[in-house]
Amino acid sequence: MKYFKSILSLSLLFALAISCSKKNDNIDTIKELHKTYKNGEISECTYEGKTVYSCGINAYDAGGTIYNKDGEIIGSCNYAWGTPDSICGELEDCEIIYRVADNIWGQPHVDKYDLGN
Repeated sequence: MKYFKSILSLSLLFALAISCSKKNDNIDTIKELHKTYKNGEISECTYEGKTVYSCGINAYDAGGTIYNKDGEIIGSCNYAWGTPDSICGELEDCEIIYRVADNIWGQPHVDKYDLGN
């Protein structure tokens, strides 16, 4: 019985470790976006039930761009240079997955998927 409890405990710990891992099916897209936005910020959002990425450079008046899961541009959010696309105001459940340290927003560094390594 003691052996069974040990196996059960180890199995539960293993399952918990797997469920908490930093896995993302779109990691290749995220890595490509990071090449452009390593001096900026990347957010993972939902738009019409699909995963999209809202990205911006760490610079004043730089605007932002929205990409689909394949890394294709689907919207431009440059408020300083004209009317932003409607998608800019329709993103939901955004989570910052990358933000450069020492940024203009005064926010902490974020690197959910260890992109900086």
